[in-house]
Amino acid sequence: MLGRKTQIIGGIVAGLALTAACTSAPEPGPAAGAEQKTSAAPAPATLDLGPKDGSNDVAPGEPVTAVAGGSTLSEVTLAAADGTPVPGGMDAAKQRWTSSKPLEYRTKYTLTARSASADGNPVTRTSTFTTAAAKAQAYPSVIPLDGETTGVGMPITIKFSAPVADKAAAEKMLTVTSDKPATGAWRWFGDDEVHYRTKEYWPAYSTITLDIKIAGRALGNGVFGKADRKISFKTGPSIISKVSDKEKQMRTYKDGQLVLTSPVSLGKPSARSVSGTMLIMTVQSPYTMDSSTYGVPTDSPGGYRTTVKYALRLTNSGQFLHSAPWSVRQQGHTNTSHGCLNVSVENAKWFYENSHRGDVVTVTDTGVDLKPGDGWTDWRFSWDEWQKKD
Repeated sequence: MLGRKTQIIGGIVAGLALTAACTSAPEPGPAAGAEQKTSAAPAPATLDLGPKDGSNDVAPGEPVTAVAGGSTLSEVTLAAADGTPVPGGMDAAKQRWTSSKPLEYRTKYTLTARSASADGNPVTRTSTFTTAAAKAQAYPSVIPLDGETTGVGMPITIKFSAPVADKAAAEKMLTVTSDKPATGAWRWFGDDEVHYRTKEYWPAYSTITLDIKIAGRALGNGVFGKADRKISFKTGPSIISKVSDKEKQMRTYKDGQLVLTSPVSLGKPSARSVSGTMLIMTVQSPYTMDSSTYGVPTDSPGGYRTTVKYALRLTNSGQFLHSAPWSVRQQGHTNTSHGCLNVSVENAKWFYENSHRGDVVTVTDTGVDLKPGDGWTDWRFSWDEWQKKD
């Protein structure tokens, strides 16, 4: 059997030799498996400009860009029709140029960019476009103030000077950061006011920064942002006061520790105090309490005009925490005030010396609820309610 197999193999080899003898010799080439190297043609250089040539109604606050592909930028200019230049800068790779200043409204601009490509063929592109006309410009006023120290309950409030129709776009232009973790969300109150509140109170002794980037950017219905703003503030200690109308006592906690218990007299039956979580809005001394500010003449039954020391506002409608030396006997026992939280001069002075705007005061058991918008009432919402979009 071995001899037979050898004969068959030998016949195949002979046949292959005969075939090779009858064909022409192949051109010499690389050995099998050898790598072949070819030089690819360089990618064509590209140069993209934004906005596109001929664009109208461009938002003046949106960045103007020139982006080079397969090449580097050699020169970029942006100028208004009257020749006024607009500054900008390139990235480190010299492949992207971005304007650094908002444009003017209702103005024609020309962007010209040149690139130096690797193949030696320069590319030049030009885009001429016109910015939008502003129906109105919205300026953002902010509470708290830049550099302020606040209580841990303080929301961030932005009041725009013109209505904002595109609220989703506006929220993307607002950034809140904190050096201590805190989950928060925006909620709108009408078309011109938006608040940022955290799920829980801010951490004590934290630094919070609000960055508003709306200058020249569209807010809807022809309204554009008027100016960018950056606000930083700090929280002080956590000061939270809890008032029970049943007990007629106010317990105040600083950083979780009970530091003060104040007997209190709340609103009498004809002028009940409101229940709910309120925030200290102002801290003043002296302060004149005047019933005419909420519609009751001072010379009418129930009217009054009284100057007090150490007054801390809790609501827009006039509920204060303040000293009331005339009612010390009633404090802790009966309600005799016109709706305010009456405490002794000594205890009121403690609040005056230790409180910040945004400190928390929660009143319970009065039978009258705090109305939305009667002060800084953000904490009357549950977290789920706060996140719902109206």
